[in-house]
Amino acid sequence: RILKNVSMAVLQATKEWITAEDGEKIYTKKWLPANGTPVATVVFCHGFGEHINRYCHVFEKFAEAGIEVYGYDQRGFGRTGKKNNNLGVTGGWSTSCSDITDALRKQHKQGIPQFLMGHSMGGGLVLHYATVGMERNNLSGVIACSPWLDQPPAIRAGWMKMWLGGIGSILMPNMTVPLPVDPKGISHVPEVIEKYKNDKLNISKLAISEVIEILHNGRKIRDTDYIHLTQPLLMVHGTDDPITYFHASKELFDKAPSTDKKFEPWKGLYHELHNEYEQDQVIKLYIDWILERSGKSN
Repeated sequence: RILKNVSMAVLQATKEWITAEDGEKIYTKKWLPANGTPVATVVFCHGFGEHINRYCHVFEKFAEAGIEVYGYDQRGFGRTGKKNNNLGVTGGWSTSCSDITDALRKQHKQGIPQFLMGHSMGGGLVLHYATVGMERNNLSGVIACSPWLDQPPAIRAGWMKMWLGGIGSILMPNMTVPLPVDPKGISHVPEVIEKYKNDKLNISKLAISEVIEILHNGRKIRDTDYIHLTQPLLMVHGTDDPITYFHASKELFDKAPSTDKKFEPWKGLYHELHNEYEQDQVIKLYIDWILERSGKSN
């Protein structure tokens, strides 16, 4: 069944425009439990080409369970990209990591466990942050959903294209290239596919330098940087995901030295597990995992 919106009587959702130190206007959204102090807080990073309001049905459930969530339209995407007239241009992972650090520090509550979570491009980004980020040692856990660490062989860029892209990223780093996402690959649910296709805030382009950086960092974290993945770690991926590579996630998980780690393969599911028919179970998995590491039970 498809998850229904929970009653607004049990939560609050707020939105706010903030200004980063470099002047970038960033659209933010927060889901707050109605019953006072949260049991945990989450900073969330969405995926390529989308925006934070595609996750309302997910984080309403988090708030209902007492978990506060802070998310934002990343640079180059959604309302942030439109407001700053730079759709598809993120400023690179160094800038993205600085934004995560700012979000974690701003949302930190003394004595309350804090988690970092991301989907797809955001999943790869939070894994990268967990290895190099300034607040990495203060995280109570990291959740990576269908992370973009590599592409399935059927759509993987050839070495020549990557080499040419590497040159292009030096000469024209902010030049955007088309990266079409097949909506049929995100979910088995027809309504989800149609809604994605008709969402005017979704885009299908990215700066060429960012494409190269994602591919490079996805390989680097599996080759060397995995040694720094010591936080509690939850990774989930659909086995039939045609957009990001299931086996790259499993490779990284197997190498990660974390002593508290869980890999959840969802057999036959596509890219957006939270938008599949099994979404209730997927969301419950996230909530239960967070609550267990916050000294609570659902």
